[in-house]
Amino acid sequence: MTTDALLKTLAAETTAIRAFSALLDEEQQALVNGTLDALPELTERKTHAVTELAALGRERDARLEALGYRPDESGATAAAAADTGIDAAWKALLDAAIEAKRANETNGVLIRTRLTYTQQALNVLYGPQQNAPLYGPDGRTAPRSSGGSITA
Repeated sequence: MTTDALLKTLAAETTAIRAFSALLDEEQQALVNGTLDALPELTERKTHAVTELAALGRERDARLEALGYRPDESGATAAAAADTGIDAAWKALLDAAIEAKRANETNGVLIRTRLTYTQQALNVLYGPQQNAPLYGPDGRTAPRSSGGSITA
């Protein structure tokens, strides 16, 4: 086997990671802009992209193994050290992966921030007593009772 197959696989994987990063950017915009109804469809697309990335990773490992390298990161690093073309392709893949990781971490922060805000809003709606909602199911304020009767 030649290195051409590995180079093609590395290029395909890099392209797939960049496409995944683009999805993460879309997700980030939805989170920032509050267009949360776009998230389920984005999640589905991200799931498909992750499946594709996993398959490409397995293909890369198989190509490395066929060339006599370990089917892991150390094997890719060794192959990169032995061939300048592989080195450039491997570095491009790693750079794309770092970019995707950063975008994913940013989205995680945005999601946690939204969850915190939502929890705080719910706390306000439920008021000081967690058991007594400020608003009832019909959207009207619920009367607060001190426990005693006003007719006594």
